[in-house]
Amino acid sequence: MTSIVWDFDGTLANSYPGMVTAVQKSLKDNFKIDLSRDTIFKDIKKTSIRNYVEELFTEEESTKENVEANVKTFYHDYKLIEQQHQDDIVLMPHALKTLKALQEKGVQQFIVTHRDQSIYDIAKKLGIDGFFDEIVSVEDDFIRKPDPNMLKYLMKKYSLSTDSLFVVGDRQIDIDFGRSVGAKCVLYSDVNAEFGQDFVVGDLVGVLELV
Repeated sequence: MTSIVWDFDGTLANSYPGMVTAVQKSLKDNFKIDLSRDTIFKDIKKTSIRNYVEELFTEEESTKENVEANVKTFYHDYKLIEQQHQDDIVLMPHALKTLKALQEKGVQQFIVTHRDQSIYDIAKKLGIDGFFDEIVSVEDDFIRKPDPNMLKYLMKKYSLSTDSLFVVGDRQIDIDFGRSVGAKCVLYSDVNAEFGQDFVVGDLVGVLELV
């Protein structure tokens, strides 16, 4: 059976505006780091937000303990601010159509995300929770992408074969995540960046042609 593991933020849903606002405000209010929205957006598209802020703080701090303390402070405010913008999250164009068509084709679908437990309520509000066999949040005691921990959990639980397993995401860490277990990797992007992916789609309906 064909299976698809979806990234959520930036792939199935456009949540970046709220995320960028939360990053910008938490950095400025707590650390007097003033960055433009465009700079933040471009940088967090390259990696995870956690990696991004850890790198920022590493440049400023001399000890690991100070970096970890700053990350904790950052996330306290980030989560509160981002939560205020969760009602603004919308599905990406053709996301609903694609999920429905894949379900009708009998494709198993999953979400794997760095987002906290808010993912469950957001997916329900967007009306997409019923398309997935399981939604996995890294905060359910998993290791962050690109470590294969969350993928291996799904592969073991649902007997998924890499021969028929697709991983879809919008960032390099999603592609590295899929490659870590030998899955077929699909980059969702309107720019043909080379991250080692197997396929590129500029519209989510393009996934239908791959499975």
